Amino acid sequence: MSEAYELSEREKQILNAIVRGMSTKELALSLHISAYTVQDHIKSIFAKTGTSSRRDLVWRLFSQFGIV
Repeated sequence: MSEAYELSEREKQILNAIVRGMSTKELALSLHISAYTVQDHIKSIFAKTGTSSRRDLVWRLFSQFGIV
């Protein structure tokens, strides 16, 4: 999926963490960036993938790309 939507390396890291169920705060702490920066990356991921929520994003991963 990351190649199909041309996600940056940081966006790939955040996408992986979203799939694992990490919150914005947990992501910010683990990546040593602010929660606002995490939210900006998530918005960018949503825009690139045509999704509007974490749930929609994860559903797309599982249904279209067979991520298990």
